Amino acid sequence: MNSSTEITSRAGRLRFRAAFAAAAVGVGIVALTGPAAPSVLAAPDPCRASEVAKTVAMVATHTGNYLEANPEANEALTTISQQQGGPQSVVALKAYFDANPKVAGDMQRLQQPLVSLSGRCDLPVTVPQVLGLMQAAQQPVAAPSGSLPAAQNVGVDSAPAPAPRAPAAVQGASTR
Repeated sequence: MNSSTEITSRAGRLRFRAAFAAAAVGVGIVALTGPAAPSVLAAPDPCRASEVAKTVAMVATHTGNYLEANPEANEALTTISQQQGGPQSVVALKAYFDANPKVAGDMQRLQQPLVSLSGRCDLPVTVPQVLGLMQAAQQPVAAPSGSLPAAQNVGVDSAPAPAPRAPAAVQGASTR
């Protein structure tokens, strides 16, 4: 045999051995993990907090995409969501959906995974609650992060309340 044939044969054998070794390793991995595979591939419990969060996120994403594609609905729902919470915003939302049945139907279809999840998992996740949470998230935060809201003096004279004390870490005091 000439040297070029030997090199080609040798390279071919090496490739064949490498492919065979890779296949053997793959078969070994499948054999070792085979019994565990069904539990890994089983559908996750849709009522777990992580799955509920994923469903809420998916609905929010699809709703956001719908609203971006429908600027009139986006503007109307933005205006309604910026109103003060309570019966007025619910009435405005109902009036808008009554006047725009196509948008109402589209929004109902988009929210269906939450409705299904709520029924299946016995969760109180409803469209008005999600909209309420979205509205609450848009409200400005008056207190700095990590502090408690100011106390309300209901039924107390109008004398000013004492100023709250700053936490020890802020005052520079050390407990060690």
